[in-house]
Amino acid sequence: MRILSAVTSSYYGHSHSVEPMYVAFTEPLARLGHTVETFDHANLLARVGELECGERFVRAVRAGGYDLVLYQTGGKDHMIRDAISHAAAITPILAWNSDDDWQWDSYTSQIAPLFTHVVTTYPHIYEANRFAHRNLLLGQWGCFERFSRFKQLKTLDFTFAGQIYKNRVPEMRYLRRSAGLEIHGLGALRVACPPLNNRRIRNFSAKILPRLNQPLSFGQVYAIWNSSKISYTPLGASVDPTKLQIKGRVFEMGMTGTVMLCNHNPILERYYEPGREFVSFSTLEDCAQKAKYLLQHDTLRNRIADAYYRRTKAEHLWEHRWQQIFREIGITTVRRKVA
Repeated sequence: MRILSAVTSSYYGHSHSVEPMYVAFTEPLARLGHTVETFDHANLLARVGELECGERFVRAVRAGGYDLVLYQTGGKDHMIRDAISHAAAITPILAWNSDDDWQWDSYTSQIAPLFTHVVTTYPHIYEANRFAHRNLLLGQWGCFERFSRFKQLKTLDFTFAGQIYKNRVPEMRYLRRSAGLEIHGLGALRVACPPLNNRRIRNFSAKILPRLNQPLSFGQVYAIWNSSKISYTPLGASVDPTKLQIKGRVFEMGMTGTVMLCNHNPILERYYEPGREFVSFSTLEDCAQKAKYLLQHDTLRNRIADAYYRRTKAEHLWEHRWQQIFREIGITTVRRKVA
């Protein structure tokens, strides 16, 4: 099958860091035998604006002879909405949404009718809206096997790798002090150096040392997970930490050999067994105690990491995700319409 993936290639606009969804929208599909081409709508929007981006998108769909178009949505339009409707009249378009727990009502529900199919990763959003939006599907994030190094020596004890939002700073400081949490990624210096929580000081410092304002690359994040005995995995949304999410890292870490230590979230138990394949905590104090306990009990920790690996490999690779979605939309019957 010929697939066009409309997805940004850079993570939050940083060209040195690959957007995880770019990998998800390309490599697993190629391994399944599909031919994949890409259309970077976010980058093109920044250069030419919504109207021209939309016109180029329609031309690409019309000329490409694709069987399916995958479209990464965000919290804003990447092109004029009519362009999506016109393209969907040529080739079926499947949209993949992020952060529907806090932007479904304000944004993604409004653009959902433009697409042939729309994927949400939130079961409660799916259940509440699947009758009003008949094109809505329930999907989930997946694991990238290529980056995982399960057998790599674990030289780091308790780590976090990723972006440190302002609302994460207090919890990171507590865990750093009480359980030795090592913090890596954009915003890490905000934890170690409180003055950097001031936006003006932080922006001034970033001009002098640009690396202070750069996220970890995808490979760097995996390098930390691959080397970590335990990975701190906060599930709170960046806009509101009380809104618990199932984040991509839940599955992405699965084959690295680390133990996932995360907030208690009943939804996660649909995918992994608590206590056997991951460890959850109810409070920061509970998190610190469990991190120290796991570090002192190698056999238990290794058993959990191994079970986490096996479940992920068997059920949660991106290849599994695409195969499930394709079955649901009847991919064998997908055909390009004549323009």
